[in-house]
Amino acid sequence: MKMLKVSLFILCLFLALPVSAQVSKVGFVNPQRIINESRIGRIAQEDLARLGREKDRRVRESLERVEAIKAEIGQGTLTVSEEQTRERALRLAAREYEILVEESNADIQTEERQLIQFVMRRADSILRRIAEEAGFTMILTDPEIIGYVANSMDITDRVIKELDAMI
Repeated sequence: MKMLKVSLFILCLFLALPVSAQVSKVGFVNPQRIINESRIGRIAQEDLARLGREKDRRVRESLERVEAIKAEIGQGTLTVSEEQTRERALRLAAREYEILVEESNADIQTEERQLIQFVMRRADSILRRIAEEAGFTMILTDPEIIGYVANSMDITDRVIKELDAMI
């Protein structure tokens, strides 16, 4: 009798469970392709390249100052006190050069992150709309962790096309 009650209870539990489970649909978008192939991404890259050229110009000018002071010291025509003064100026110019290089690299990295965030924020609204329209429950954006993506799940081309239409 006890066994019959347990069996009936288990049978009732199974009947109470939903008959069909909800199917999840997962999409994928490659952020690097959005940056590289969309118009807004290319504009952002051009802005970053322009900043890089300006920073590079400043770094080269600073290096030229360092090299000019070295050449002046290397001529051997300076008095001892003048040479000491130039050596202090060389150390200062070399330190300024190093700081400029570090700051320029940091500025470029910061600008790159901001430009990527700007482009991806624009893409985010498109991703949400596509997800709702196509019934995706999740859209993955990290190609590093994904081994395989079926073409039907990769919506990168569609996002790029819609981003380009915004401009």
